[in-house]
Amino acid sequence: MNPVEPRRRSAAEEGAIRTLTWTERVIFFAIGVLLFIGALALLVHVAMHVVPLFASDDIIGETTDFLDLILLTLMLVELAYTVVLSLRGAMLAAEPFLIVGLIAVIRRILVITVGHVKQSNAGGAASTQSLLELGVLSGVILAFVISIVLLRKRPARESLDDRG
Repeated sequence: MNPVEPRRRSAAEEGAIRTLTWTERVIFFAIGVLLFIGALALLVHVAMHVVPLFASDDIIGETTDFLDLILLTLMLVELAYTVVLSLRGAMLAAEPFLIVGLIAVIRRILVITVGHVKQSNAGGAASTQSLLELGVLSGVILAFVISIVLLRKRPARESLDDRG
């Protein structure tokens, strides 16, 4: 057998591949629907947080909760988009996962920063551990952004489905 020619599959192998592919698509579809439902539920929850933004004495805390919910919603939508790409038969790409990671790191930075603001308003000093975590998270953001830029600059590769 020539290494360039693909090996012929038996009818049983072809049936198993079709069954597994169909099962994978059903599972991806269910996960995608659940992610979109979760994103819609979060969006409704975010809409309910708009009014307290204007009526609260703790504007920093309310704004932080608001931003946290919006970023969580973006993470769910980005994951759902990745599932949609997979259902379309496209090869999974690293970029959507990097974007989700980037949003998660930004969420964590916001939480730490708000903690520092609340602590400084109470007369406390920022802890060394929190400052170290902010520095590490800044490095992670830089690594994610560089990775995304490099992924966008590389030439597109062929899909796994195109190989025979």
